[in-house]
Amino acid sequence: MNKLTKQEYKNIENKLNYEHIVNNKKQNRKISKLLLKRHNRDVSIIKNEYPNLSKSEITKVLDDYRNYKEFVKSSNILIDFPINYEDSNIRYFITKDDVEELKLAIEEMTSFIGKLEDIE
Repeated sequence: MNKLTKQEYKNIENKLNYEHIVNNKKQNRKISKLLLKRHNRDVSIIKNEYPNLSKSEITKVLDDYRNYKEFVKSSNILIDFPINYEDSNIRYFITKDDVEELKLAIEEMTSFIGKLEDIE
């Protein structure tokens, strides 16, 4: 059984956040380089496939595609939500503000889905 108090969960959260802040500089530089490399490769692929597109149009297409991939990833997280979090102790980390943000996110997602349905 879980023997940690809510305060102990908060302490864990604070320690982990601090650790991530301290150790992430080096990792962030590496990730930035990899993302730039991927972006350049994607631009090259689109430019070869559609040479008539300008650089700004290619950037817009890549932004739209990235948003689409994030949307799909988010959808999968929400679909798997009950399975992944039902037995979790996530409630010890969540604040009232987190709950309010989640409610707002649900409202925004519902509105967005309504707009998508109107397109079809």
